[in-house]
This record gives sequence, structure tokens and C-alpha cells, in this order.
Amino acid sequence: MTLSPLALRWHLPLVAGLLPLLAVGFLWSALADRTAFAGWALVSGGAYVLLLRRSLEAGWPALRRTAALALLLAACCGWLGALVAAHHEILDLGFRAVLPALYHPLLTAPATVLTLAAVLALAGAVAWAAEAARRRSAA
Repeated sequence: MTLSPLALRWHLPLVAGLLPLLAVGFLWSALADRTAFAGWALVSGGAYVLLLRRSLEAGWPALRRTAALALLLAACCGWLGALVAAHHEILDLGFRAVLPALYHPLLTAPATVLTLAAVLALAGAVAWAAEAARRRSAA
């Protein structure tokens, strides 16, 4: 089974980026009993969808689109890290109460989310540099 170009350019990145944002935001909102996490998920997901749509409309190459989306996700994870730091205790307690079998302290640590933000920022920077090098070599 082969995927259509539309599925590869729109559907696959949409699901791969939007699903984790919404799942984490709404799950952590329920665990911490704080709507801030759900708000984060909605705003981050909306920004992701808008950037994906605009980059496809503008005809950006795949590397440029990937870089921009990774940098956006890095910023969103940085914001999530601030939320986790602000609500860490209640998130930790909720996680241990509702999902004790899955609980690990790293799952609710702000440093974990901030590390993910750094990895995404690095991936975005590398993809951006690769796209810039490709454009220079093509010119």
C-alpha cells in the first residue's frame, strides 16, 4: 500500500504532531485538574495546524516545513515546561493517584519537558541548516 502525496504532506504530519499535543494536554489536564494544560493543548495544536497549512500553501520544501514545525513544537514544549513547573505538585499527585502502575517521577518533571524542547529545537535548527545548505548548493 502506497500513501498518496496528500497523505504524506498533510495527513501524516497532522496526526504525528497534533495527536501527541492533544493527548498530553488533555491527559495532564485531567490528572492535575487544571484547565491550563487543556488550554495549552488547544493553542499549541491550533498553531501547529496553522503553520502546517500555511507552509503547504506556500510550497515550502519538506526540510523547511519540518524545521519550522520542530521549532514551533520546541516553543510549545518550553511553554508546557513552565506549566508543569507551576503545577508540578498537583500533576504529580494526580498521576500517582490515577495511574500508579505507569507513574515514574520523570513523567511529571519539568526538566523532562524542557529536555524535549531542547531536542526539538536542535532538530529544527539542523533541518533549517540542511535546507539552507541545499538552497545554496542549488543556486
